Amino acid sequence: MVATVLKIRFRVLGNTLARSPWQLVGFLLGALSGVWMLGLATLGLFLIGGFGLDPARYAVTAAGAVLTLGWVIGPVFAAGVDTTLDPAKLAPFPMSTTKMMVAITAGGATGIPGITTALGALATFAVWWRWPIAAAAAVIAIPLGFALCILASRAVASFAQGLGGRRRVRELIGLLAFALIIFASPLILGLIAVLESAGADGEQLVALVEGLSWTPVAAAWAVPGDLAAGHLLTGALKLAIAAASVAAVWLLWHRSLSASLVAPPTQSSGRRARAGALGWFGILPTGGTGASWARSLTYWLKDLRYLQQLLIVPLWPVLTLIWSRGDVDGPLFALSALLVAFFLGVLPYSDVSYDNTAFATVLQTGIRGRADRAGRMLAAASVGVPVVLAVIVITAAISGRWDLTPAAVGGALGMLLAGYGVCAVSSALVVVPVAAPGANPFQRVPGQTFLMFLAYIACWVVALVIASPALGLAIAAGITGSSVLGWIALPVGIVVGAAALTGGILLGGRIFDRTAPALLVRVRAFAAS
Repeated sequence: MVATVLKIRFRVLGNTLARSPWQLVGFLLGALSGVWMLGLATLGLFLIGGFGLDPARYAVTAAGAVLTLGWVIGPVFAAGVDTTLDPAKLAPFPMSTTKMMVAITAGGATGIPGITTALGALATFAVWWRWPIAAAAAVIAIPLGFALCILASRAVASFAQGLGGRRRVRELIGLLAFALIIFASPLILGLIAVLESAGADGEQLVALVEGLSWTPVAAAWAVPGDLAAGHLLTGALKLAIAAASVAAVWLLWHRSLSASLVAPPTQSSGRRARAGALGWFGILPTGGTGASWARSLTYWLKDLRYLQQLLIVPLWPVLTLIWSRGDVDGPLFALSALLVAFFLGVLPYSDVSYDNTAFATVLQTGIRGRADRAGRMLAAASVGVPVVLAVIVITAAISGRWDLTPAAVGGALGMLLAGYGVCAVSSALVVVPVAAPGANPFQRVPGQTFLMFLAYIACWVVALVIASPALGLAIAAGITGSSVLGWIALPVGIVVGAAALTGGILLGGRIFDRTAPALLVRVRAFAAS
């Protein structure tokens, strides 16, 4: 049965790629990217083995930890996992939960990321062949590390899907993740401080890798190096940690998957809206722009697919603290709102995709493209502008650099509004497959991840060029400490951003009027797949 399911999986993949030439191009580009990355990794591993045992073991352990974390957190902050073998689709088959898990795991291992990871794991033998005991240990340890990558990613997707239909639970999870990201910053800074007290940079890195090697994310990858170094007891303990981690993830996934199959997620809460409970429709102006604004704002504030993208916002100020080694007095942290605006500005680059089949209802209203574009961007700005301003105020209060506030406001608003202007055009042209409302928010379609990444990059580049006058002045003000440049950046950013947003709405509206029927056809095609 598992072999039959895998055959169906590849048949579905083949049909999907044959139906969309651009998706096939994206799939091939993704495969070529995987080959290129694999080649670089293999060459690097081969060369680093020549530097001696200690550099080799630390490099393999660190790379394994990063790889595992990428598989675990990728579904949360990136494009998600390939859920062609979705448990809900496999439920009608006469399969036990265990066989279903085997099939899903095999499907994950045979995708481009899985194959690339497997070959990369095998490439570690380019290091360990110099130490026979390490090569022998890698035969057992490396498959455990690879299995943990696949199982952990599938467990995250299954857990999310099991809670996908419970709106209150989803919102609670989002809030908890939001809080964890924010409050993780003191822990990160404390860890950096501890490492700095250890001495030189090399000793700091060694201490960090040694600590990671005792965690599930790196234990398997550290076993061969420890045995080669003569640390037999340490290697055995880490091998036990790796095996126990794989078993624990398997059991947790089995429990989550069994619960989701017995009580599948519902598409709605089943509660009827009270009479007169219009939400944002009763608050915002009437007409095409107001209705589009209210509908899109409801998505931004209640739809997990939108909230998932907003969870990464507080990460940018934290990253600036890490890059500056906890220096809150410097301009980097005070201007971190520029990074927040850079990210938020392109989130609605393919906003129509999230409408799913409800986009047909939007077109039935006869809404003009200009009104649709304006409403969607006003909704995004209703969330993005307060968030950016809040980041500016909080970072200024922490750093005490209120003198950089005008520069931060001008640069951030210029970048944010320029991004929205670009998205007003791109979302009238670009449609990508996304999770349906109420479905697993972490799913993706093979062949689309690379194209989505290219679309992101294109929107970022265009927005960056448009906002460059304001960004240049803001960065110059931060470097030189000139308050004059900061006050110049403020009106320049507002004017440039407003002009870009207005132009994007006008141009995007004209394109939308022409392309709306084609957008609907593509949205419906993705929804049916």
